[in-house]
Amino acid sequence: MHREVRAQCKLCDQWSDRKVAGPFNRTYYRCENCELIFVDPADFISEKEELRRYDLHENNPDDEGYKSFLKKAVVPALPYLNDEMLGLDYGSGLNKVLSLLLKEKGIKCDNFDYYYHPKLEDKKYDFIFSTETFEHFTDPKKEIDTLDNLLATGGFLIIMTKTWISEERFEKWHYARDYTHVSFFNVNTFHYIAEKWEYRILENIRNTVFILQKN
Repeated sequence: MHREVRAQCKLCDQWSDRKVAGPFNRTYYRCENCELIFVDPADFISEKEELRRYDLHENNPDDEGYKSFLKKAVVPALPYLNDEMLGLDYGSGLNKVLSLLLKEKGIKCDNFDYYYHPKLEDKKYDFIFSTETFEHFTDPKKEIDTLDNLLATGGFLIIMTKTWISEERFEKWHYARDYTHVSFFNVNTFHYIAEKWEYRILENIRNTVFILQKN
């Protein structure tokens, strides 16, 4: 298969010819403008195969380990939320576990998932969670535009995704060793996002959970 020697970043539109060694014999590019590492679209798996892999996930409401995992995003966000707000879990998965955790706190949260709950309501939300979703974005600019349009001014965007540290460690990084992961962010990428879409970064918890507020 013919490979282009460069690719256009799906976050900031800059062209990159800087390749990064990664797993699975996929081609990865690093954008030197926004620091996104992204998989060549020629190496994306099909939606059918992607759904098959998601169906293997056992993220159910009775799984205490999974609930503890989600609480890494929920707990630091709670001081910014209250029971008069309406939120959205963007990328909720099949079982809507995060919204159930918020319901226990008296906080209302709708759900959206590209495969399992594909209907988006015509609403403005006071907060949006997107946990373990950004790394799946084949077109992060388009997805962030969608999130921005859904979020009310002054609202909170809570993102959980692991961030890459160095090119040298990337090839063996477990997060890259998932065929459904195609976009990899670092801290500088989130500063780019905040500036581009006019947000403030309120919290950065261990370079994994980011709480942003829309200006």
